[in-house]
Amino acid sequence: MQKPQHYTQWKLSPGAKKRIGKGGINEIKYFPDGTRLAVASTIGIWIYDVQTCKPLDLITGHTGPVNSLVFSPDGGTFVTASDDNTARLWDTVTGEHKASFGGHTEAINSVAFSPDGERLATASDDKTIRLWNLLTGEQIAKLEGHTEIVLSTEFSPDGTAIASSEAFGGKGGIWIWDAHTYELLKLFEEDTDWVEYIVYSPNGSMLISRETRREINFWDAKTGKKLKSCETEDWMGEYSPVAFAPDGRTFATGVHRDDICLWDTDTGRLIKTFELEEDVDSSPSSVAFSPDGETIACASEDGTIRLWDVETEKIKKTITDHTPHLSATQKTEGTQAPSQRTYSVAYSPNGNTLASSYGTEILMRNSEAGEIQTTITYSWEIHRRPQQNVLAIAHSSDGKILASAEDTTKARLWDTQNGRFLGSFVGHKESIFSVAFSPDGRMLATGSQDNTICLWEVRIGELYLIGDLLFTLTGHTDNVCSVAFSPDGGKLATGSCDKTVRLWDVRTGNHLKTFIDHIGSVYAVAYSPDGSILASGSRDGELRLWNSQTGELLETLKGQTQNIFSVAFSPNGNVIACGDNGAIHFWDVQTGELLNTCRAHTNVVESLAFSTDGKTLASGSRDGTILIWDLENPL
Repeated sequence: MQKPQHYTQWKLSPGAKKRIGKGGINEIKYFPDGTRLAVASTIGIWIYDVQTCKPLDLITGHTGPVNSLVFSPDGGTFVTASDDNTARLWDTVTGEHKASFGGHTEAINSVAFSPDGERLATASDDKTIRLWNLLTGEQIAKLEGHTEIVLSTEFSPDGTAIASSEAFGGKGGIWIWDAHTYELLKLFEEDTDWVEYIVYSPNGSMLISRETRREINFWDAKTGKKLKSCETEDWMGEYSPVAFAPDGRTFATGVHRDDICLWDTDTGRLIKTFELEEDVDSSPSSVAFSPDGETIACASEDGTIRLWDVETEKIKKTITDHTPHLSATQKTEGTQAPSQRTYSVAYSPNGNTLASSYGTEILMRNSEAGEIQTTITYSWEIHRRPQQNVLAIAHSSDGKILASAEDTTKARLWDTQNGRFLGSFVGHKESIFSVAFSPDGRMLATGSQDNTICLWEVRIGELYLIGDLLFTLTGHTDNVCSVAFSPDGGKLATGSCDKTVRLWDVRTGNHLKTFIDHIGSVYAVAYSPDGSILASGSRDGELRLWNSQTGELLETLKGQTQNIFSVAFSPNGNVIACGDNGAIHFWDVQTGELLNTCRAHTNVVESLAFSTDGKTLASGSRDGTILIWDLENPL
């Protein structure tokens, strides 16, 4: 178990000194003895004491989010499945890594033990199910036939069959395979759209499926006949996967707004509903019964785990601080519903505050302690529509105003001291992806999905700050992902999914130059502190340095980088950092030498920000966390 230090320091990579956030929750399971709760998260496996609800350990090793977790029949080990295309075997008592199972070419969504504990089944985005010998780690078989992502797989209780389901766009229904010959036996597809999750009833006579997040159906496991559906009400919308009580007579599902429904396994009749007293606009991601059947744990997409007493229908305890995130269904559907991954981080000019955007919120933290000082929440009153993600933030040069770009057509200004809403800039036709203040604070640039850049007047020192639209810059043929003013305020650089970087004259709105050497979308642009160099980071994995005056390509930096999503210069201009699918790379600007690579995030590094004194770097990621890096020692 972990040393007695705060969990924000657990399992950090060399150079990192703090982690803000625990990552999102994908699945929860009770340990067989009922004393601990395991949480498969976007950054690893968190272990909690169920009495105190305090974290005991963070198990890391996967390089991608952990999607699924299951304990072996004897309880001695558990297996996790990850977006890193692997499954891993861990010791239940010590958390020690015992074996890895690699062979899938894409993310693994689901994992299941055979009843005898000797084999493992994994279901993947690569449209296959693979069987593994648990003792040797060798692949036994590959089941092919699915035409879409395989979302779920499960052994029958007698070990003779394997059930699986696939994402929307495939044949739908439930697939049944012979667990020994690996032949496809049946395809249950009567009146089905697509099945997100399946589980056998404890006696093996039925399969229970969750379909398109709104139906729970029962199937005869032998004939494939649909037997019945659960007695749902109109108010019931989105369900979590099913969790059976230890005696198998009932099962639980989480319901939209974080209520829990308890159902009779034989009849599908709704027995009782555990309802939250407060109004929560969230959906459950996972539920789990305690081994004694007295408690149901429910994890929510808002990052909260609630432990419910089955008899009293009251919440006994709560686990917090996990990051809200997209569910598996939202992921496969490509939805843009609010998700609290870390989109953007920005230090205040005086270095005292670190601002970050988590989904629909902007959090202002003390940069040293990491404590939240101000929370800015987008509300219905502000934009008269459901909550939208805050995609980018930027401080004014005096630090008094924060600009935000959101997943709508508006950019907004906020008072950094009290979080007060100051006004909106309206003019884009699609979502705004990027925002930047001019050095003198009198202009705001916004880059949009509508392929344009707008330059707005900011009325410094006036009661009403929102000024006129000065220019609309056109020329890009795809989304504008990034905008950056030159240090002297005379030029604006823009990066686009059309694979180009463009320079604009801020005073006239005229287009000056186009840089066309990238072969992938340009996600990030940044000026060096003296303005002599313009950096661009692209999906092609290349970080390019340009002479900002002549447009000459000075250097192409490419090591083990993948898609580059974020770029930042150190305050002295000597170092440039870029973030890709999980790593941060530091380069010497003068020599082009790769100084260091820090691998710590399990998903895309969306944003990078150096502190004003250059002593720390903040990295924000889609894994829902922020890492603070110590740069006082030479890289």
